[in-house]
Amino acid sequence: MSGPGPCCVDPGAKQSHTVQGTEETTGGLKTYKTGEGKSAIVIFTDIFGFSFINTRKIADTFAQSTGTTVLVPDLFEGDSLDPNASRSELLEKLPTWLPKHPVDKACLAIDKYISTIKGHYDSIQVIGYCYGAKLVVHLIIHPELSSAVKAGAVAHPTFLVNEEAEQIKRPILFQCAEVDERFPPDMRQHFEKTLSPTGLATFIDYPGTIHGFVIRPGDSPETIQQRDKAVQDAIQFFKKNL
Repeated sequence: MSGPGPCCVDPGAKQSHTVQGTEETTGGLKTYKTGEGKSAIVIFTDIFGFSFINTRKIADTFAQSTGTTVLVPDLFEGDSLDPNASRSELLEKLPTWLPKHPVDKACLAIDKYISTIKGHYDSIQVIGYCYGAKLVVHLIIHPELSSAVKAGAVAHPTFLVNEEAEQIKRPILFQCAEVDERFPPDMRQHFEKTLSPTGLATFIDYPGTIHGFVIRPGDSPETIQQRDKAVQDAIQFFKKNL
């Protein structure tokens, strides 16, 4: 299993945004909620968590562009890593932080979360970034909860394993960085080859990008352009599967 490494702790260029939503508690987790649609998109975050301004900016964009309610649960219960910390501090903290927040624990929390909200929306779609991508795949291969999820998307995923490819039961979008040690070429090829006959998967490549580019892009115009394209590609995917 390929887990977080040095590429996961770079918060990218500083971003600003005036948030449009509010915080509430849903399914036992504090949640950022934006939009008022009858269908829902749930965002599963990277290690910087549900308060990260970059994530809330994308959540607001999704809500405005799709007409859905967008939910961003706090996977780490107030203990996400601080995007304002230095890279050296984050690298030092990651080895002790991660064992406190194993993906298995997050999967259990998300099972409860989806079970709680599934009766309140016409449809539910999910998207995960880095750490959060594992939760998307967990849900769309789940023997029971996969029926509650219309479609899923992952961007620069972490923690995936080849065996999951054969189990995917819902449409899925892979947003792939050009260089990504967390989702290396051999794993990507396995998923693509396995899923190709099913017609369930779409793979989009973003040239000149590295792991983390959607949530945590650098400040070059090329990187920002690819980030913006990835957000729009996700929006089109969601609209298709509403």
